[in-house]
Amino acid sequence: MPSKITNLFTGIGCSTPIFGLILLGYFFYNRSFMLGIGALVLCFLAGVLVLVIVSQVEDKRKKTQTEFLQTFQPDQFNSNRHKSFTSDDLLSKIALDEQREKIYLWMPDLYKDVKVTKAYMNMPYIIKTYNYSDILAVNLKEDNYETASFQRDTHFANFLVNKVKEEEAAAGSPANQPIDKITSMDLEIIVDDNTNPRHLIRFYYAPYTPLRKDSLGYAAHVKERQEWFTRLKTIIEQQNAATQEVESPIKTLESPIHAGTSRPVAMQKETRLTVEVDMDRYAMSLHDHTEKNAEENPEINVAEPQHEQEIVKPTSYFEQLLEKNRRQLRGDYTDEEK
Repeated sequence: MPSKITNLFTGIGCSTPIFGLILLGYFFYNRSFMLGIGALVLCFLAGVLVLVIVSQVEDKRKKTQTEFLQTFQPDQFNSNRHKSFTSDDLLSKIALDEQREKIYLWMPDLYKDVKVTKAYMNMPYIIKTYNYSDILAVNLKEDNYETASFQRDTHFANFLVNKVKEEEAAAGSPANQPIDKITSMDLEIIVDDNTNPRHLIRFYYAPYTPLRKDSLGYAAHVKERQEWFTRLKTIIEQQNAATQEVESPIKTLESPIHAGTSRPVAMQKETRLTVEVDMDRYAMSLHDHTEKNAEENPEINVAEPQHEQEIVKPTSYFEQLLEKNRRQLRGDYTDEEK
């Protein structure tokens, strides 16, 4: 996070060797060889001293700003007690809450409604909180060239990642990977956020001092960055697996539902037809059976009147006299019947 003063002294320190070469030529022209060599050495040492002082000042400023950044903490989470990483340019920070499955990303607050691209002393930060399911993609980059990537297997993730890549291509992303040296080594995180989908974590950033790929410093940065890439990749894989587990039961239940709705209807129709036929047969057989019984047992009809006649009581002598008198009155009675 260089300031204007440190940039000025850095320029002076880098220009002192050039000034020493000019003095060397001047003294050589005047045949003062020893003075020329001494002036060159002094200028070179002065430049180194200035650069060392500037580097110490920058380290102190960076340490102070890092401590100030630590004061910004999410609710119910202390990033100092968990795995976290602060970007080399102090513009961002990342931390994972494995217990609640959340990811926290620090980013600089707007300065006079303008996006901040360079850290400064006492720069305020805002903290973005996302669920693990909001992580859509993670990419590895060297000098803005993508070397590895992994993303969610969803249509929305594909759409948003392609949109971010189109914006980067319009801004002028490099077409070829750097071979021997790099000036930046980044971890890019794309989340489900329309306002700030892209978050960049820089593991190395030095525009004026390239880092050789065969150095120990490069290997150390690669190892640390790969650890974070692996952790985020594992989270994305778990979310993909969870999504497939939720969607797969829905697909398997479709056929039983259709079978359950169609088969009983057919069974109901078959049952209804069977009952109707059985009732007809039952009615017909009952009628036929009744008629056959009547034909086979005619004595039943004949026996009923006999039974009724047997029930009739015989007339008494008094009733016979009354009946005889009635017949005499009507003229039906004759002496022959006496």
